[in-house]
Amino acid sequence: MSLERDVRRPVRSVLTASRTALAASAALVLAVVVAGPASAEAYRYWGFYQWKDGAWVLASSGPASVTPEDGAVDGWRLAVSGETTPPRPPRAPGDFEAICGGTPAEPGRKRVAVVVDYGLAEEETSGQALPQPRGACAVVDADASSAQVLAAVASVREENGLVCAIDSVPATGCGDTVPEEPDIPSPEPTVALQLPGGTPEATSTAQANETTTPNPAAAENTDGAANTDEQSSSRGVAVWSVVGVLVVAALVLAALVTRRRRGAGEDV
Repeated sequence: MSLERDVRRPVRSVLTASRTALAASAALVLAVVVAGPASAEAYRYWGFYQWKDGAWVLASSGPASVTPEDGAVDGWRLAVSGETTPPRPPRAPGDFEAICGGTPAEPGRKRVAVVVDYGLAEEETSGQALPQPRGACAVVDADASSAQVLAAVASVREENGLVCAIDSVPATGCGDTVPEEPDIPSPEPTVALQLPGGTPEATSTAQANETTTPNPAAAENTDGAANTDEQSSSRGVAVWSVVGVLVVAALVLAALVTRRRRGAGEDV
């Protein structure tokens, strides 16, 4: 009996180790699969853009860190965007002359045109009526930041340095999560701006070019979407590689247990 117990003890130890390894392997596979292709989140927020070389470019810094020059154009757009959504800049061009042409320059101060696009009604779920996108000319100190430029022509609600609302749009919330990304055409149709003086902006040469000239920011994001698809594919290959390795490990452990059992039976 003592000999039989001594023989069974190493077999039982191997079985226990095998079960532990298989459980750990299953947990690892589950963790890798769960962490793999997750659903993309989308957010409703005000995007900050700058008009450069005839197109809107997503600003690389926050408005408090940007000091626009005289004659510059800042753009703001409320939109729902996610990981696979191209940048959604204002739907009107940054025409400085159309916005600030009737505002005289002042010594020691600068003029900065501002385009404010309040977005689509279906993306602003509070039910409030959205104002028409508008253009405004800010006359500010020469060293004013883009945050100060915006505050000069609109009411702004901020939280921790993030622009949450412009002119009370949206009424509540700040960078809220949205269940899914919207199905929006790219590029989006252009809109007319309400300009200083109450007249809508006529279709300009810049606006006509906007419909035919690709947006560099959108092209860059398209490359990003392709990279995202490639990363997802690579992640799927990696998951199945891990699964294959774990299956082989389980088979090796099973063979080892079988060999130990046969050896123990022969010894007895």
